[in-house]
Amino acid sequence: MLAPQVETNRRERQVGLLIRIVEPDPEYQEPLVTDEASLLDAVGASPEEIQARLDAHFGARLEIPLTLPLWRFVDALSELRPGWEGESSATSA
Repeated sequence: MLAPQVETNRRERQVGLLIRIVEPDPEYQEPLVTDEASLLDAVGASPEEIQARLDAHFGARLEIPLTLPLWRFVDALSELRPGWEGESSATSA
């Protein structure tokens, strides 16, 4: 049985934007993500590649652990960078 997806589903747009930032290949941008999944689980890139893509996109190192569940990661990101979704959708469109 899969873990719940309630919190992830509530943040579906933000989680999708975050995955598109760290996984540029559209073929791998639609993973099955549960509330327990982190970026390390959802994306096939190495932790170093994920961190480098985040650093490049946001222009600075985010002090958010990559092991945090995705829904918690986007909540933390929203606290650190209010409005990041608008910046990210504009640059990834």
